[in-house]
Amino acid sequence: MSREETISQILMDYLNLSVEGVERELRVPEEISVNKVITIIGPRRTGKTFYLLQKFSKLRKAGKAAVFFPLDDDRIYPPTLDDLSTLVKVFYELFPDAERKYLFLDEIQNVPNWELFVKRAVERDGFKVYLAGSSSKLLSKEIATALRGRTLTFEMFPFSFREFLLAKGFSPGKYLSTREEARVKAMLKEYLAFGGFPEVVLLEDSFLKRKTLSEYVDVMLYRDVVERHNVKNLRAIRMFLKLLMTSFAKEFSINKTARYMRGMGIDVSRNTLYSYFDYFEEAYVIFPLRKFSYNMKEIEKSLPKIYVVDTGLINAYSPRSGESIGRLMENAVFLELRRQEKELYYFKDERGREVDFLVKDGNDVSELIQVSYSIEESTTFEREASALLIASEKFDCENLTVINWDMDDLIDVEGKKIRLIPLWKFLLGGGRE
Repeated sequence: MSREETISQILMDYLNLSVEGVERELRVPEEISVNKVITIIGPRRTGKTFYLLQKFSKLRKAGKAAVFFPLDDDRIYPPTLDDLSTLVKVFYELFPDAERKYLFLDEIQNVPNWELFVKRAVERDGFKVYLAGSSSKLLSKEIATALRGRTLTFEMFPFSFREFLLAKGFSPGKYLSTREEARVKAMLKEYLAFGGFPEVVLLEDSFLKRKTLSEYVDVMLYRDVVERHNVKNLRAIRMFLKLLMTSFAKEFSINKTARYMRGMGIDVSRNTLYSYFDYFEEAYVIFPLRKFSYNMKEIEKSLPKIYVVDTGLINAYSPRSGESIGRLMENAVFLELRRQEKELYYFKDERGREVDFLVKDGNDVSELIQVSYSIEESTTFEREASALLIASEKFDCENLTVINWDMDDLIDVEGKKIRLIPLWKFLLGGGRE
């Protein structure tokens, strides 16, 4: 079989494929008014390929001229630029009269100099191009450099809690019965324990869930970081990842970590740990959240709080203790706000009073959010509310929220309204009107 025949066969394998599954919340436009490449990036195993297939399948069902091509298919591996040119030739044979033309290219990083083809396909041939690739080889900064302003990049994360419920066959309405609310809370505990990676969500056995998550951590460590950046000190980077994971929802000092690791007999410099930190952030393993200031230099110098891309990874790497449920809730809230593309910081005053999330909208602080498992004890609530009130005065923000496990109320504290929202309701998009 010739190369062209093989490429044609691969295209035909996908041409009328019907793709069923959870409708992802990532909103990527079918039509854009400018010649931009749509690129889907994010951590591995989150469903980027499946998302492209879903979008492609919808276009085909609508009768659109579209092809999907996986560039990791063993029948043409390793792919070349000539293969992509052949792909276009076959496209025109399939759709000779097409006005709107769509190319869905998965694992594009397997083609050396792929950006040359993509630029030509978009600018000269008028294709709408959708790309996805391995998180270990297709980073957002590399896409920006390769395509130089020709791309719109969208981030794909593990399932949100809403998507998690849909995957479990439960579609909650606006109002829940007592039984439905109890079911949602039980499923929320599972979501916090095992996270939202699609494959893990669909597994029934807890042992297999943990084993799969543990393997995800290993792949992220070795393929996305060690192999990519040619890291030699494996003992140091494994220990550093463990310290990052166990420090989730806390401030993290690289200087202190370097001293601690040297005290453990691990020879590693502070500068090396800064590099490791950047590698894990690039690979979508961790997200640093900086302390808010109106001074950009102070923001950059502040100690970051660390959040992990999925709470399941935290528990796989460091089995949860009972007292960490509040931090797991905080991590889940961070990820939900990140999905909403909020500009986020934390706030801490000179006396150490802290607000978990400060949401900025343009030049204004639009919302202040605390996360606490239980606020039934007066001392706990007073601590959370006190920091909110201080930040409210400082930033002239009246939108104050405490996300907790059970309480749903609007209360008056020192003349200010504080909204109490259960985590399940927040994650389902309610309670903040």
